[in-house]
Amino acid sequence: MASQRTDGFKWQMMELPDGITTSNGNWYHINSEQIEDYAPGLLKRIPLERLIKEADAWVKSSDGLSLFLYFLLVYVTVSPLIACLISLAFFMLWYFNTSAFLNLVSSPIVKLLTTDGFVYVASSILLMGFAFNTSIASWGINVEFDALWYGLGLFFLFKVGLMRLLIRFIQSKAGKAAIEMPDRILNMLIIRYGMRHGILTGKVNEMQDKLIEIANYHKTRKKK
Repeated sequence: MASQRTDGFKWQMMELPDGITTSNGNWYHINSEQIEDYAPGLLKRIPLERLIKEADAWVKSSDGLSLFLYFLLVYVTVSPLIACLISLAFFMLWYFNTSAFLNLVSSPIVKLLTTDGFVYVASSILLMGFAFNTSIASWGINVEFDALWYGLGLFFLFKVGLMRLLIRFIQSKAGKAAIEMPDRILNMLIIRYGMRHGILTGKVNEMQDKLIEIANYHKTRKKK
């Protein structure tokens, strides 16, 4: 098991024969041996812990980005209700297309916006600004007090992970996709890093099929 303490939160990962699990509750249906087979030499350049932690950040990216989008919209005087609806719509768009939006240049920003300490401190300050709207009005920023309640609601939906849990519950009832979100994101990270270091030169569709085969193999073993 590997672990790393960040802002009081001890992030951990554990590699098992059937995959890798993390303290964020994510399960990746692939192990280091299969990653090496998938992208030979990649783990010598990008340590497994770094790769999985970065994948974890991207899995949670829809939460942080959607929450701070709400704060931004409200502070530029968009109606709290409209800002809330836009934030929810953005969450859905980003959540279901995270692997398509993933790029290595944005990874540091994503990791910052998903760090617990940063999210808690920044959200507290911004929510306090809503509460003391008469004070910030002197700076030319007019915020409706309702923005505080919408903000608190979105904080629990996004930061606590209630929105993601709801989506996963609905997906489990409707039938799971061929490849789950964490696996899609890790797959894209491996492809991006592989291409950056000249390990992978293409054939993305073939790699996608191979990852699906590996993930399904592990799922079958877990059910036995």
